[in-house]
Amino acid sequence: MAGGRRWTGGRNVTNTRLPVSNANNAVSTANSCPASQYSSIDEKKNLGDSLSYGRTPAPKHVPIPTIPTDGQLHFEVLSLCTCLVASSLQFLNLYRTVWWLPQSYNDYSMNSYLIDPFLIIFIITMASRQFFYALLCKYLEIIASPRLAPIAQRVTRIFLLIIIIFILVWCLYHMSERHNSIKVFYLCYPISVYFLMFGVHIGPFFDTSTAPLYIKEDRKTKFILDKPLHNCSLNAAAIRAEVASLKSDFNHRLKRALFTSSGNAYLCGVAPVIFVPQQLHFDLTWIVQHILMIWLGSVGTHFTQTFPVRYCDVLHRSALHLGKWTKVDNKYAHLSAQPWNDAVLWSHGSVVRYNNKVYRSEGLCTTAEPGNSSHYRFYILFGNPIVLQSSLLALVFGLVLSQLIILFRTTEWYKILSMSLLVVTNYNTLFRLTRDYFVCWKVYRAEQIIQEKAQVALSNSSQ
Repeated sequence: MAGGRRWTGGRNVTNTRLPVSNANNAVSTANSCPASQYSSIDEKKNLGDSLSYGRTPAPKHVPIPTIPTDGQLHFEVLSLCTCLVASSLQFLNLYRTVWWLPQSYNDYSMNSYLIDPFLIIFIITMASRQFFYALLCKYLEIIASPRLAPIAQRVTRIFLLIIIIFILVWCLYHMSERHNSIKVFYLCYPISVYFLMFGVHIGPFFDTSTAPLYIKEDRKTKFILDKPLHNCSLNAAAIRAEVASLKSDFNHRLKRALFTSSGNAYLCGVAPVIFVPQQLHFDLTWIVQHILMIWLGSVGTHFTQTFPVRYCDVLHRSALHLGKWTKVDNKYAHLSAQPWNDAVLWSHGSVVRYNNKVYRSEGLCTTAEPGNSSHYRFYILFGNPIVLQSSLLALVFGLVLSQLIILFRTTEWYKILSMSLLVVTNYNTLFRLTRDYFVCWKVYRAEQIIQEKAQVALSNSSQ
């Protein structure tokens, strides 16, 4: 079997005769892929021209409609309210009373005198740090010039860090006088994890908007307002460089989202349990369940904010240009295969030999390195962007459904109040994920049909 068609696109792409759609894509790597150029009338014509010239057609992208997203300040307000509600409910689960009984000596629903006030100050300070930073940044955007905004944000972070360190040290000092030093160490455990994950950088401590991480000479991806954009390039090396940049950005966003969500769950759910008096009795199963609910809800909320639809669409478009190689079984090793070339855009069904192994390309075009597990995972995860959206939707939907089931089977008053407020905090995330899923499903279904038609036309032309 022949190795399939290939096009060795070099750097001087503009000197080569290209179809109209591909020429628009190859004008400059600084332009994002304008999916609106591809109409249903010109699609077959452009594809036919590309095949007639023996070149690999570029994937066609369907534009994502405008979907409303929460601003950073609005998200931090909701996150702060959720943290305060979750921690208050955990204190209620721990220090509740039986004030309604005639023989009870309690006039209040909680034994608030058992709660350490410095612990409350510690929790509020840690939970509100990102809100105050977002509020100050919003104010700086209004009064500061664009040239001075980055400097003003750095000064703001340092100023807030000094204030927060002073408050935390003051709280820890007073708590160390009342409690065991081991408990104080457990309370500071997330801070030690922060240094292991991010080092001495103070940016992730305040900012979860994930600004670009690339230094100037290594930047391969275009950013507008700290958001990466896809470049429809016909250069195989440029596509792999873009994938490497997007993968690094995705991993850093994932690390920030996991740390923030896990830190909030530890702060609101675990910290109140650490300083519980030994003589106090509570429902351990309900307390652990409450911590798990806080963590899952926080993960769903932060992942939805960190990986919006448009960001996932950028990764999906890059994955379509990257493609995927499938290893051919040894019994088909006698197939005629060309040696893999890193400068070639391999078409669908191409067979290559790399490191004494035979691979077959999948996708409209393939620029990935055969056997590269990083490229393979990137394509599997973002080649079909519905995978990420459906996973988050299943997580939040299962969480809300389980909370409703527990709520209907609960009879104690504090459990009813606790579960009712927790399930309300997840409704907004469930709505956003459901809306995003149905929009993405319809858009990518249309895109899949276009890609399948292109692959069929390419296969018929190569026969």
